[in-house]
Amino acid sequence: MSSGIDGGQLDLSGVRWLPGGARLAALAQAELPQKDGLAAAFCGLAALRAAGFDPPDQDAVAVAAGTVRGPVVRPPGEVGRPEFRLPVPVAEDPAAAGTRVSGLAAAIGSLSDGALAAVPVTGEWTTESLFELLVGLWDVPRVAVIARIDGAELGAHDTPERALLDYLDTGVPPLWTSRWRPPGGHFVLVAGVRIGAEGTLLSVVDTYPSFGDNGIHDQPVEWVAAALAGLGVLVVVDAEQAAVVREAARVAGLTPAFWD
Repeated sequence: MSSGIDGGQLDLSGVRWLPGGARLAALAQAELPQKDGLAAAFCGLAALRAAGFDPPDQDAVAVAAGTVRGPVVRPPGEVGRPEFRLPVPVAEDPAAAGTRVSGLAAAIGSLSDGALAAVPVTGEWTTESLFELLVGLWDVPRVAVIARIDGAELGAHDTPERALLDYLDTGVPPLWTSRWRPPGGHFVLVAGVRIGAEGTLLSVVDTYPSFGDNGIHDQPVEWVAAALAGLGVLVVVDAEQAAVVREAARVAGLTPAFWD
């Protein structure tokens, strides 16, 4: 698979960060962990802060997005953050809880006073379409990709580095699958790419420090594509770059539209 990526920041682990991806990842790590039920707000807050805006906390993003908290579900060993500054609504029925992607997009727009646009992208997710979308985003000054995923489709968050390097060389994904399968989907950030001879890894910035290296874990691109099936991403850019994102989606065979 030809990357078409000649620029981008390359760190010692071989990650080519999306524009602004290293800053985005660092700010997300500084905010870990998400508050209970606020994965979407966590990702939205990181995107806003990476662009120079500073809402006070995850609560502010959650309230602006219309988040409804459900029963507390945390990965094993995570103590979570049960404290809240603002009254985020709670529903006993998990089906009534969550954050609509359109609400999160509106919150990012309003909390940035219209300076940022959160462009939704959905469609038939394949290894090729996801990769081509990311390649198309290298032309913007900065970007935050917020993905709503089915976490059950990902690999184990503690997959050994040796297995990931073998995948880059051979294209054969590791055997370990995720042991945490959150109901109703999960929000994460996609911040970088590692390209090997036969395989491509995406750097996922998660909402819990126990996942990967303080919240960052690499995932085979085909597994992230599978985790996006029926769902999609919000691509957060400066408002004047929204047309670039929509064109990148079109070139990748995807659709700039909400799926909720």
